[in-house]
Amino acid sequence: MALIGRIGMLFVTIVAGAASANGQQYDTSRPAGGPFSRDAVLNAPFSADATTTVRTMLPNGMPRIDTVTARYYRDSQGRVRAQLDTPWGPYVLVSIPGAERIAFYRLDLDRRTYRNAGAFASQLFNGEGRVALPVAKVCFQTAPPVLTGASDDERLRAVNAHVSPDIGIVTESHRSDRIAAVDYKVTNIRRDEPPATLFDVTDYTFVDGSHDDPLVGFSPWQSPPACKPRSR
Repeated sequence: MALIGRIGMLFVTIVAGAASANGQQYDTSRPAGGPFSRDAVLNAPFSADATTTVRTMLPNGMPRIDTVTARYYRDSQGRVRAQLDTPWGPYVLVSIPGAERIAFYRLDLDRRTYRNAGAFASQLFNGEGRVALPVAKVCFQTAPPVLTGASDDERLRAVNAHVSPDIGIVTESHRSDRIAAVDYKVTNIRRDEPPATLFDVTDYTFVDGSHDDPLVGFSPWQSPPACKPRSR
């Protein structure tokens, strides 16, 4: 996993359009273009690296560049894993198709536990350049969509996104606003079957409602960051 420069940056995707090549439709309020999807994508395994670079301007007028590399995995059963390093340790999300829906989980590799990821997961991993910066252990600064009330295709065109027809994810995009310029690129795409152990939670203990459950909050995209965790 990549080391995060300075304040570090969180990027990967739980999204709306990982299988656009298959003609599937998703909730357009979700970020589009990443490896996670509302419907399982079968028989299309891959693994890849996703690098996001954020360029911002410091108050003294000097530029700052933050970079993080995430890793994506999807197997033939439609199970997906996305992981990256954060200042507080590895952040790992998996999705596992079920009889009625896809379940999203966050894995704690040290404690060998897993918990429901919740709706916030869709804000963390995407191909639209909607970066989430970890400004505190349980709080992320997120960018709004470039377009609101738009379809997946319209939002992806707005960030100059390139979509791979083979695996149905965004492989490159660029966005910029008054706060930052964000460049996203997927490389090292491999079409072989990832190890099944990456998606297996049978050796983990499910945790529900524990006092140490990370509370995840979001702050608007601004500089300097201002972010306070939500309470449940």
